[in-house]
Amino acid sequence: MARELHTDGEGDTAAHARIAALEAEVEALRARERTLRDILLSIPDMITVHDRNESIVFSNWKGDDLYWENLGGERHGSRCYGCYFRGEKQCDACQIAEVFDTGVQKSIELYNPEIRAFRSITVFPVHNAAGEVVMVAEYVRDVTATRRMERELRVAKEAAEAADKAKSEFLASMSHEIRTPMNGVLGMLDLALDTRLDDEQRDYLEAAQNSAESLLALINDILDFSKIEAGMVELDSQAFRLRKRLSTLHTMFVHRAEEKGLAFGFRIGEEVPDGLVGDPMRLRQVLVNLLDNAIKFTEQGRVYLDVQLDAAQGALPAEGEPILLRFSVTDSGPGILESHREHIFERFVQADGSLSRRHRGTGLGLAICKRLATLMGGDITVESAPGSGSTFTFTASFERASFDGAADDRKLARQPQKPVTPARILVAEDHPMNLMFIEKLLAKQGYEVHTVTDGTEVLPALQRERFDLVLMDIAMPVMDGIEATRSVRQAGNMITDKNVPIIAMTAHAMKGDREQFLAAGMDDYIGKPINSDNLCNMLLKHLQRARRAAEGASASSPA
Repeated sequence: MARELHTDGEGDTAAHARIAALEAEVEALRARERTLRDILLSIPDMITVHDRNESIVFSNWKGDDLYWENLGGERHGSRCYGCYFRGEKQCDACQIAEVFDTGVQKSIELYNPEIRAFRSITVFPVHNAAGEVVMVAEYVRDVTATRRMERELRVAKEAAEAADKAKSEFLASMSHEIRTPMNGVLGMLDLALDTRLDDEQRDYLEAAQNSAESLLALINDILDFSKIEAGMVELDSQAFRLRKRLSTLHTMFVHRAEEKGLAFGFRIGEEVPDGLVGDPMRLRQVLVNLLDNAIKFTEQGRVYLDVQLDAAQGALPAEGEPILLRFSVTDSGPGILESHREHIFERFVQADGSLSRRHRGTGLGLAICKRLATLMGGDITVESAPGSGSTFTFTASFERASFDGAADDRKLARQPQKPVTPARILVAEDHPMNLMFIEKLLAKQGYEVHTVTDGTEVLPALQRERFDLVLMDIAMPVMDGIEATRSVRQAGNMITDKNVPIIAMTAHAMKGDREQFLAAGMDDYIGKPINSDNLCNMLLKHLQRARRAAEGASASSPA
């Protein structure tokens, strides 16, 4: 009997142990459940799990929306959240039922106009160990703040784009309005310098020409930096004589240097070719900035410009191949501290505030030089030390060009001569001074010139008479040059060939203008202020090309 009691005691002990283990396991499961529940309840987005009866298995929703609580006697959560959010009693296309049927996750976004709120809803299946869909969960996120922010950003972006467009239009308008009269001033000075003058008259006119070009450079500084930053600057490509351009610069600065008692000179390497293809106005702009600064900040000693082939260039390339030139402006001024050299190519920065007050200046010059150097395939650097002067070195890439080698006497006027390709030219230009300049320039070259003052007059003129080329201003009062060109290209019954070369004369200098001109049917364009040599070379090129095309068509036509 005692033995049986002992046995019963051992069984009780084992049972108690098993019970204790089960209780511990249950408690662990409850703790795990509480942990998981705490985690799920802490998620800021709403999670609701439905069974196949569409009853709630779990939800972390806090029940702070009375409409969701009181569904007219329906069970809490008996509708999907999308149905509730739309304010519908029944769901015609319930995502819960759809995901139960397909087992495929579905995401939607809804907007409630009454409360002006957005919800992002992701409905996904919950599988058991056998891979069966036993529940479906809704994950709901309030994305109202995000959508509002996106809308605000979109509105801000559209406003910024509108402001940028307005800025671009303003720059284009300013460029045109300023360059158009400057073209007349510089053109008339160029014509005057082509007449017979005594030395005193020529000096006065050259001084006026230099001042006008300096004014144009100053205006360009104001317009250019904004255009460069906006990516709206394109370089011109034209043939020019380097030494002639540098001679003009020397004349422009030599008197200022002499007034300060500075030694001033230019040195040009013998191997540097004279004929180049590039943008002479941008080259001039950089050199004017560098020379102006050198003379401005140098009180005694010297300022000189040295032009050489860049050391990396090696041998002089053949005509038509790129050539890298190095322009070095050296002065004996106060020099620049190393800490300042790092920032002088930034906008609105000068090396010394006191010098800025003494000599004035916007602080844009070197920043523009840096960006133009990059556009021209080069760079700009400075070597300097306090008390030892400075050397600014600027490199740029060009192509070689050849000119007829006849040297002309600056004191003799160029007499009107018969051009290589005689031609009748129609000029469309509304600005009186520019029209006078173009008309007289072409007449001096021996061309027969007829003029109109608006785009509406171009097509009738071409229908009445035969012309070999049209010079078309872009901005005219009634019909602009682009629309006039389109009307010519689409017209019939003209005495003039509808493929007549049309060259744009434009004071616009915005990015994309060239493509717009060519797309309208123009053959080329020349910017204002117009360079006489460049215009004459362009006319000759297109006239000869048109003449060869006409001869080729005549030869190929059947007899």
